[in-house]
Amino acid sequence: MTKLILRLERLHGTEVVTGTAPAPRAGGTAHHVVDLGDNGRAPAASTPLARWIATAAAAHDPCLVLDAEGQILSVSTRGAELLGCSDVAVIGRRLLDVIELVDFETGGARPDYAVRIAPIAVLSPGHGLMRSLLRVRRSDGGRQTVDASAAPIHDAHGETVGSFTFMAPVGGH
Repeated sequence: MTKLILRLERLHGTEVVTGTAPAPRAGGTAHHVVDLGDNGRAPAASTPLARWIATAAAAHDPCLVLDAEGQILSVSTRGAELLGCSDVAVIGRRLLDVIELVDFETGGARPDYAVRIAPIAVLSPGHGLMRSLLRVRRSDGGRQTVDASAAPIHDAHGETVGSFTFMAPVGGH
């Protein structure tokens, strides 16, 4: 039987649970720290949102993080390439102002359904996981169909503070 000792303490001003357990390979003990977050932080600096921002920035897969207003907080390099935009110039701008959505039926820009694409639609109250196809015009003028799967990001109170979206190319258009 493994004995785990848990303590609630403050570490650099943040409440954390620390646990100490035997580390069989090292012959000593292992110390684990779990950040419980700080309910007083502003949403953009909240622990869950900050972690997803860092995850997307470091990801090798195409992905992005939006805040509750639909502004891009983070995008992976592959995500920016897939959407036909640079990864630096888009931070802080609204997703629909950065990408050029192409209507599947007419080929026109800014289709009526733009606000219902998965990365944005999950920001509305009551939405969970969503998936949608979107077609974007790349910087070279070509079109790319993108399969987007999005999930809302919630704070400690259950409020939606953003969304995380994984993307994948669907054939070439």
